Amino acid sequence: MSNLVYLALFGIFVAIIVAIRVTGDRRAVMALVVYVLAVHGTLAVTRRDAWPFVTHGVFLESGNEYRPLSSPRFVGVDPLGAEHAIDPRLWSPIGNRTLGIWWLMNSQRLTSQEQQDALSFLLEKTRSSPRSEFLRSPNWYSVDIPPPPLKTPLIALRVLLVTRVPAQKLAGGSESARLLAQFPR
Repeated sequence: MSNLVYLALFGIFVAIIVAIRVTGDRRAVMALVVYVLAVHGTLAVTRRDAWPFVTHGVFLESGNEYRPLSSPRFVGVDPLGAEHAIDPRLWSPIGNRTLGIWWLMNSQRLTSQEQQDALSFLLEKTRSSPRSEFLRSPNWYSVDIPPPPLKTPLIALRVLLVTRVPAQKLAGGSESARLLAQFPR
């Protein structure tokens, strides 16, 4: 039912735009402005997203700084076994977050060999230099500062599931990590 309401809201939006194009009436422009502000205000108050056929909400819930947050982190391993942050620009044209979401959604569906192939590919990407500025994914996707370049090549790649509680992370920087996968094993 809600998809029909959202579709109707979108249909009204399109109808007002068509009326503006056909009539050129300034009152239609004002009607569009008032309509957009009213709909957005209503959606913000009701905490909903009203694009037709959306299955998720932008304003679904408010944040809770005490709820644990987990996300995958890809780290490189040097010959001495130390873990190092990987420059997120190396994954270009995608970013860290997109890669992490892909891993969470698909890693369980992959066979062991397919996981190793994917991690092998990513390890090879860590050995290359970042792409040119023009072809790189936009840096506004990430607030991460690229780590300094490593003096030794990475010999392995690990995928960690990092869990942190925002309030604790802000207070003391604590987080926990669990190994999800590694290449080579």
